[in-house]
Amino acid sequence: MLDNNALVAAATPVFLLMIGLEAWLSHRRRLDAYTLADSVTSMSCGIWTVTLEVFTKSAMLLAYGWVFAHLSIWQSAPGSAWTWAWSFIAFDFVYYWAHRWSHEINFLWAVHSPHHQSEEFNLTTALRQGAFQDVFHAPLFMTLALLGCPPGVFIIQLTLSKFYQFWIHTRLVGRVPLIEGILNTPSAHRVHHAVNEVYLDRNYAATLMLWDRLFGTYIEEGEQCVYGVRKGAPGWNAVWAQFAWPAVMWHDALRTARWRDKLSLWFRHTGWRPADVAVADPWPPFVLPSGRLYTATRASTRGPRWTAAALSAFIAAVVLQNRLITHAAALALAPKLALVGAVTAALLLAAYCLQAVAPSGASAPARTPAG
Repeated sequence: MLDNNALVAAATPVFLLMIGLEAWLSHRRRLDAYTLADSVTSMSCGIWTVTLEVFTKSAMLLAYGWVFAHLSIWQSAPGSAWTWAWSFIAFDFVYYWAHRWSHEINFLWAVHSPHHQSEEFNLTTALRQGAFQDVFHAPLFMTLALLGCPPGVFIIQLTLSKFYQFWIHTRLVGRVPLIEGILNTPSAHRVHHAVNEVYLDRNYAATLMLWDRLFGTYIEEGEQCVYGVRKGAPGWNAVWAQFAWPAVMWHDALRTARWRDKLSLWFRHTGWRPADVAVADPWPPFVLPSGRLYTATRASTRGPRWTAAALSAFIAAVVLQNRLITHAAALALAPKLALVGAVTAALLLAAYCLQAVAPSGASAPARTPAG
C-alpha cells in the first residue's frame, strides 16, 4: 500500500510553492488576501493535523482493512480501472454527506469548524484542517470497505480528493469556463466558506458538484463573500482551534439541568442550545462584519521581535513534523510520541507569540462564543 505520509511529504513543497506564488500575485494585484498571523495559524492547523494523523489515520486504515477483509460484499481488484472509476464516484458521494453532516450536526461541526475559522480565503486556508475530522468520518468511510473498495485505493482516493481541494481555496481565480457548476471550483468553494446568510449550508462537494445539484445545496457566487465562522474563533492558537467548539458545547452541557439535553445537544443541529441555558446566557444575534475581527498580535503592540519568535517556532514545528512523517514507518512509539509533543509545543509557542496581549475590539471573539 502506498504510504499516505509519503504522499503528504511529497506534496508539501508544491503546496508551499503555490502559497508563495499566490501571496506574490495577491501583492501585485493589491489584493489584501494574506496576513502573517492568519497564514501561520492556518498552516499550523495543517501541521498539527498531519502530526496526529500518524496515529489516527493509521488506526482508521487498520479498521478499514479489517472491514474490507471480513465484511465486504465483494472485493474489487485494486489494479482494475473499473475499481478506480466506481470508487471515485462512491467516495465523492460519501464525502458529500460526511461534509454536509459536519455542518449540520454539533459534534461533527466540532471537528470540522477549524477549517472555517480563518477570516481570509487563500491557499493556506486549505491546510487549515480539523485534526480529528477523518476519525469521526471513519464510520461513513467504512461503507466503501463494505462495498469492496480496497484499502490502498481508498487512501489514495481520500488523499487525492484533499489535494484537488487545495487549489479551490483562492480569491485570485474567478469563474472557470466549461467546468463551473460541474466540478468544484474556487468560485463555488468561496460560497461554501462564506458566512453571508444567502450562502449558508451550500456547496459541500469535494470534486463533483453533481451531489449539490441533486440534493438542492448548490448556489452560484453572487454578493461578495465574508469569511470565517458565526460564533467567534480562537484567535491564533492552532491547537486550541481544534477544541473551541467542543468547549462551547461542554460548557452548555454542564449548565443545563436536564440530563436529556446534556446528552442530546452533541447530536442536535449545529448551534442548538438547551432552552434553560439559552435563556440564562443568550448569544447576541449575528451581524455580518464589515472587516476582520482578528487583527491584533503581540507584534503589533510589542514590536517585531515577537513576529520573529513566532516564525522561528513555526519553522521548528515544520522541521520536526517533516521528520516525523518522513520516518514514521521506521520510528518506535516513544520517538514518535516525543516528536508529536515537540511539534505541539512549538505550535503553542508560535501561538503565544502571535496572540494579542489582551482582548481588544479587533482581537476579541466579537462574533459571540468561540467556535
